[in-house]
Order: sequence, then C-alpha cells, then structure tokens
Amino acid sequence: MRSEFFIRSATGAVLVSAILAAILGGLWTWSVLLFVLFCVGWQEGRDALKAAWPNLSTPAIVLRSTFMVALPVAGLFGIGWNDGSYHPMLPLGWFLLLWTNDTAAYIFGRLFGRHKLAPSISPGKTWEGWAGGAAATMALALGVMGHAQAWAGLSSGQWAVLGAVVSVFGPLGDLLESALKRKAGIKDSGAVLPGHGGVLDRFDSHFISAPIAALLLQVF
Repeated sequence: MRSEFFIRSATGAVLVSAILAAILGGLWTWSVLLFVLFCVGWQEGRDALKAAWPNLSTPAIVLRSTFMVALPVAGLFGIGWNDGSYHPMLPLGWFLLLWTNDTAAYIFGRLFGRHKLAPSISPGKTWEGWAGGAAATMALALGVMGHAQAWAGLSSGQWAVLGAVVSVFGPLGDLLESALKRKAGIKDSGAVLPGHGGVLDRFDSHFISAPIAALLLQVF
C-alpha cells in the first residue's frame, strides 16, 4: 500500500510539474505537450474503442478515436490562444480549476458521500462529492481569480463562467471515459502513468469542458 501511494504521488508530482513547465515555457512547449497528449491519447482511445466494439471497422475506430482526442486537445490549445497570441495564465488558471474540482470532489465524496451520482458507470462518485467539487471550484474562480484582474485579464464574470463549465462538464467527461472503459472491460486506459493509468484517465475531465471553455472565451 505504501509503495503504491509513493508511486502514485511521485507520478502525480512529475505530471503536474511537466504540465506547469509546458504552460509557462511558452507556446512551443505547450504545443509539444498537447501533441504528445494527442498521440498517446489517440492510441489509448483506439485500443479502448476496439475492445468495446470489436466489430467496428478500422476506419470507423480511427475516426472516432481522432475525434475523441482531438476535440479536448484543440480546446486546451484554444484556451491558451486568445486575441491572436498565447496567454499562459489562461491554461494555468484552467488547470488550477480542474485540479481543485477533482481534489475537492474526492475529499468531499470520501467524507460525506452517501448518494451515488452514476452507480452503473462510476460507483465511487457521489452527489456530495460533486457538490463539494463545484463549491470549491466556484470559490477559487470568484474568490481568487475573479479578483485578480492581472490573471490573464479576464473579468470575474468570465472566471465564474469557466468555473461553472469545469463544475458541470468536467465530471461529465470523467463519466464518459468511465462508460467507455466499462464497455471495453478495462480498468485503465493505459499504463503510461504508473499509479494513475493512462493519459485519458488523467485528462478525461477535459473531454467536454475544454472545447466548451475555448468556445466561450472566443464569444465572451
């Protein structure tokens, strides 16, 4: 148990450090990381789809896997690209919201979870966990980012919208990937991240939320 916890913690620390370094390193490092995520995520998605629907044709699997991974990757790129230039504080703020949501949902779910959110898909998730994650995310969006105008220049209203997108669509993306894994009969999407599974396991919250956030940033 201790060994598993150490591996999971070490891998998580390396992953977070890599994401932060890529974001703050500039457009090229951020683009390289997104390209790597796409390549590894595409392979994991292809394998999961093939296991879930073995009778599906190869072109159909390739097309679906490409769409499934390209959409959130394009969304993440779009979040950082605003007004014709790259703004590292935008994807940084986005990841902080996602990480806050995931962490708070886990803590509140473990402490107060009683009512299952989607027991047939992900038995561990509860409504109490979702509510705790949403509350913490909105508190960060409004209480911290919304009052720091230097934080990417977004207004408190814009950060509130992004916080709401994370709170609602982040868990939906998680459930979507859980449903795919359940259909495929696999526990993790891959093994590239020891203790955490695959790339899709760590970035499933971006599946729906990232493209919606990128679109809203362009509109508002």
